Amino acid sequence: MTGQEQINDFFSGDLSSDAQRAMYEYWLKVRGKGQVPPKTALDPVEFPRKALPLLTVVEPAGEDDFKIRITGTGIRAATGRDLTGLKISEIEGAGPILDRLLQCRNSAVTDYAAGSADWARKPGKYFTALVLPFGTPQSVERVMLVFSFTNRAPEG
Repeated sequence: MTGQEQINDFFSGDLSSDAQRAMYEYWLKVRGKGQVPPKTALDPVEFPRKALPLLTVVEPAGEDDFKIRITGTGIRAATGRDLTGLKISEIEGAGPILDRLLQCRNSAVTDYAAGSADWARKPGKYFTALVLPFGTPQSVERVMLVFSFTNRAPEG
C-alpha cells in the first residue's frame, strides 16, 4: 500500500489497536451529546494510559497548517523522529496527513486513516491513525491523533 486510505463510518471494533479503541471511547464519553468535545475536555490525567505513548496533539497554525504540540514516546520509537514543535507542512511526506487534518478541522468530524508512513525515518513503516477533533463544530481548536504502527501494510 502506498499513500493513504480513508476509512469512513468506522466503529470502535474497526480500530487496529486497544489504544485507539480506548481513546475513541474516551472521546465519545467527553463529547456527550455534542458533535465534538470542547478543548477543555483534553485532560491527560483522564486519558487511557495505554494510549499515551501513541498520541500526537496538533493545533491549527494559520489557515492551512497545524503545529505539533505533543508527540508520544511510542511514535518517536516507531518512526525514529520527534516531531514535537514542527508544522505538518515542514515534514516531508506528510501532505496526506495535512489534508486529513484540514478536513477534520473544516468539518469537525472524526477520521480513520491507514497507509505508508513515508514521513518516518525508519523505512517500511505503515500506520493507522484515529483522528479526533476537539473544540466546537465551528472552530476545531485541537486535534488528537492516535497511531498504531506495523512493518506490513494494513489489511484493507
